[in-house]
Amino acid sequence: MDTSTTAAVVNLTATQTTASGWIAAYPGNGTLPTTSNLNFDAGQTTSNLAVIPVDSSHTIKFYNRAGQTAIIADVLGTFSNANPIGSFYIPVTPTRLLDTRSGLGTTKQRLGANSTLRIKVTDTHGIPANATAVIVNLTGTGPTSATYLTAYGSGSTPSASNINLVPGQTRPVLATVPIGADGCITVYNAVGSVDVIADLEGYYSLPQ
Repeated sequence: MDTSTTAAVVNLTATQTTASGWIAAYPGNGTLPTTSNLNFDAGQTTSNLAVIPVDSSHTIKFYNRAGQTAIIADVLGTFSNANPIGSFYIPVTPTRLLDTRSGLGTTKQRLGANSTLRIKVTDTHGIPANATAVIVNLTGTGPTSATYLTAYGSGSTPSASNINLVPGQTRPVLATVPIGADGCITVYNAVGSVDVIADLEGYYSLPQ
C-alpha cells in the first residue's frame, strides 16, 4: 500500500480458534469499532471479505474478542485517490453465473479434488470486454471432505483460500476476483468433491 491508498480489500480468515468470538479490522490509528468483520465458533475456520479503511499510518489492526485464533489476511486490492484513476465499480442485479448442480455455466458435475473450472464472465450478463474484476457471491455446498475453494483470474493457483468447508457444509462468501486475459475466472477445489455456485454482484471496469 502506498500513500494514496484509502482502503484495502481483504479476505480475512480465522482458524485454530479456541473459543467462539469475532474479529474487527480497522485503521492503524483508529479506535476499535463496535462492529465485527468476521464471526466464528470454537474450532471453526471461517472467512469473510472486508473493506478496511487505511489512514495516515498506512497500516490496519485486527482485534480478537475471545480466546485465541490464527488470523490470515489476503489483500485482494486497494482503493486509491491517485491519478490516473483506475477501474470503476459497477453494481448489477444479482445474476447466477455458475451452478454445478444444474450445469449452469459449466458441465453438470461436482468439482473434484485438486481441480479447477473456468467461468466466462466478460461479454456476458452485461459485463464489458474491458472489465478487470468481478464481485461474486461464491458458495460451496455438500463437500465430501474438509476442503477449500479459491477463486482467481489466471496463472498458477494462489496459496490463499476464499472459502473453507467441512464435509456436508454449505457456505457462501463474497469474493473479488480478477478477470484473466481470456475473459474468464477460475475456481479451484483442494480436496474431495463439491458443488460450486457463483452469483454475480458487480464488476470493475476501466474508464472509457
